[in-house]
Amino acid sequence: MWRRVVRVKGRGAVPKAVHEDEKCQRFAANLRAEREARGRTQAELAKTCVVSTSVISNIESLQRAPTVLQGEALDKAFGLADVFARAAREIRGEEFPEQFGKFSDYEATATSLFYSEHSLVPGMFQTEDYARAVLRTRRLKKPDEIERQVSARMARQEILAVANDRRPTVVHALIDEAVLRRPMAPAPVMYRQLMHLVEASSLPNMLIAVVPYGLGGHDGLLGAFAMARQPDLTTIVWLDDVAGGRTTDDPAMVEEAKMTFERLSMDALSRGQSRDLIAGFAEELWNGPASAGARALTAATTAPTA
Repeated sequence: MWRRVVRVKGRGAVPKAVHEDEKCQRFAANLRAEREARGRTQAELAKTCVVSTSVISNIESLQRAPTVLQGEALDKAFGLADVFARAAREIRGEEFPEQFGKFSDYEATATSLFYSEHSLVPGMFQTEDYARAVLRTRRLKKPDEIERQVSARMARQEILAVANDRRPTVVHALIDEAVLRRPMAPAPVMYRQLMHLVEASSLPNMLIAVVPYGLGGHDGLLGAFAMARQPDLTTIVWLDDVAGGRTTDDPAMVEEAKMTFERLSMDALSRGQSRDLIAGFAEELWNGPASAGARALTAATTAPTA
């Protein structure tokens, strides 16, 4: 059972969504209480849970919200039955749809991530304003629900940061050229979003490649998907669709996703070509005097690489 909960006060620039969430505060306080009652350091607990020390530290200091998988690992480490896992489900329940919530847990533990998007910038690379514009197209009831989901999407991106005690997550994203041209938000927001992609693509653990218009039709247009490769080399797949998507580890689906990603990678532009194209579109389509919306819908003549 939970031990006595002590309210945790704010600390510096802690993300508001986590810092002010009472469920996160209770989780952090009880995690610390359980750990200290057993005389275990953060590093010792992290080793048992097969996570980095920074994961335990950041959860306790309200720098990040726990995932369900982390809650399950804590239950196992403490010999508890669905205590931390249940609390993590309650925290995550309002942030993501149930099926994607499962995949986000695998994202947080992945050594490598792969994204294929034909309509939108992958959530892992979205700026706050772009994410807000995307979420406003959904049938959400209240503005505060949109803001919670924006905060959750930004929190997902924490895994891209390089921690001192672990290797950075390797990310390979394939983005259809149409994504760069689609006016999802006002021009200034689109410009900042594309420049954010340029900056991200310069990092050594990030590979962002554009699938050009010149390729014509391709498998990636059938639906967006993502893959999370785990430390034990198993791969979990997220398949996006109008019904809310699904998370699967079915071998046949995993293999099909891998083959589709490999085929698209062969037809995509190189890292350098993609970076130049994204930067060029940022200036030409979203930072100029002409109508961004009209120019964004103009067909491109970009040819695929040989």
